[in-house]
Amino acid sequence: MNKLFKKSSVLLSVFVFIASFWVTTSFAKVIKLAHVDPANAFMSADHAAAVVFKSMVEAGTNGEIEVRIYAQSQLGNARDSMAMLKTGALEAFISPAGGLTTLFPLLGVIDTPFAIPNMSVAWDVYDGWFGDKLKKMILDKTGIRLLEVMDQGGFFHFTNNKRPVTKLADIKGIKFRTMTMPSHISFFRSMGATAIPIAWSELYTSLQTGVVDGQHNPFAPIQSAKLFEVQKYLTLSSHMWSTHWLLVNDKWFASLSAEQQKVVRNASIVAKTASRAITKIYESSEKGLPLIMKSMKVNALSSAAKDEFAAVTIPAMTEFIKETLGDEGVALQKDFLKAIRESRQKLNF
Repeated sequence: MNKLFKKSSVLLSVFVFIASFWVTTSFAKVIKLAHVDPANAFMSADHAAAVVFKSMVEAGTNGEIEVRIYAQSQLGNARDSMAMLKTGALEAFISPAGGLTTLFPLLGVIDTPFAIPNMSVAWDVYDGWFGDKLKKMILDKTGIRLLEVMDQGGFFHFTNNKRPVTKLADIKGIKFRTMTMPSHISFFRSMGATAIPIAWSELYTSLQTGVVDGQHNPFAPIQSAKLFEVQKYLTLSSHMWSTHWLLVNDKWFASLSAEQQKVVRNASIVAKTASRAITKIYESSEKGLPLIMKSMKVNALSSAAKDEFAAVTIPAMTEFIKETLGDEGVALQKDFLKAIRESRQKLNF
């Protein structure tokens, strides 16, 4: 009798465990979180943010929400992922600026070059009233909720195979690879350079064979794609701030309880901090700038040189925004530049 009772108790315990597991897994809300970077939290700011977000959401909701990460464009490129996010087929996406621009073209104003002087100002601008304004505009115009602005790699810098770039005249005639972003193409043309849109997967070979002479990116992509192997000169120009955007489908977000929404919002803020931290750690480590300096000649633009570049490129970008984004774009650019001025004054930069 005791043996039978013990067997029954064991079977009952197993049944209860299986049933509770089935209930938990069947009724948990799922976030499919996609991003375009490699699945390496110690190299990729996106993946660092994703794993922190996953950990905090799952722990904070006691398993009520499960986060599944799809790295390195597993669910499609940025344009595909934005379309999925819009329809609700994807709950969350850490989008590059180019991806978000497909649904929110006004984002092009943040590519106003040589406007942000350093990362302290950049973080302050995106974490302040201007960032809040973007959140509202993106939600109103797309139905997608921006949780936080991530740091994908800091500032963009120039690399090329022709010559060191120390002043505006040095960049004229150099063929630069760009993303298929009209604002970036306009930027290079305003300096007298040639802009050639080339897919990221083709960039290394294009630089190696001379299809293009140079490109612009933050340190992490330059290192991870080993572009230092096929480029001679690196100019620390800090001409644009590189952003990625933690977005969620708003209908999905609205389906969460108030407590779950708090957990998701808190997780996004901490994930943002993680993305910013890993960017600087990676850049400063032996795998970042010190490694690049072993293979490339590096120089930094002087303040006077940056002013020379800004005097040409900012008016050109303003005219481009007026032509392509109209009065609304012009107004948003003015707000962007105002936020930068206020931040510089507050932080004494």
